[in-house]
Amino acid sequence: MMLCPISRSQLLQFLPKGGEVAEIGVANGDFSRSILDAAAPRRLHLIDPWEHQDRADYARDVNNVSASEQEIRFNAVSARFRNEIERDAIRIHRDYSEDAAIFFADGQLDWVYIDGMHTLDAAYQDLATYRKKVKREGFIAGHDYTNYVQAQQWNFGVVEAVNRFVLEFDYEFIALTLENFPTYVLAKDRECAAALKHELILNVPFAVEIRDYPRAGRFEHKSVRLGKGLIVYPSF
Repeated sequence: MMLCPISRSQLLQFLPKGGEVAEIGVANGDFSRSILDAAAPRRLHLIDPWEHQDRADYARDVNNVSASEQEIRFNAVSARFRNEIERDAIRIHRDYSEDAAIFFADGQLDWVYIDGMHTLDAAYQDLATYRKKVKREGFIAGHDYTNYVQAQQWNFGVVEAVNRFVLEFDYEFIALTLENFPTYVLAKDRECAAALKHELILNVPFAVEIRDYPRAGRFEHKSVRLGKGLIVYPSF
């Protein structure tokens, strides 16, 4: 796995261009815009229920906003991408990810970006469900691979979900961005994984290889307090 000192927006330039892509968890559509600009997909599927969820394990997540705010977000995204929607470059699926999966054939997507509910069970379910919808030579990426103290308070389980998925389905953990809320990239096809790692080594200064992760070793996002803020750093 390559630990890359770049942002998730910068990482997008290394993912396949011109393909069919799905983003799970859209919120205001800011990263959707980044996907369009950097990867120029021929079609981008935006999947989000835009619905407040009254459940204990999701109560503290900052994106579980009120029903009225969710409606505002949905309307704003619909307006923001009106032109792309009209020419069918974007399709909006206002639904939960597990229900939206029926709209995709197996192997339809070139890659998927998972940023939905961050609990262990929900993150794992998205990975297990959408792996079938991605081409064998495609990629699974996702946000918020973190377990520092704030993430624990929000009941994040992305680290555990991704590691379990990689080991259970024999995926290659290709890359992780060096951010407070990192993005991960996974692949099933070893040749595609090797090609992407090669591109990262050539184009990302000071990328660091973490060998045989997560089969050997574990990740912890540690933090130190600085005044009222936190400095977050990775520990392997």
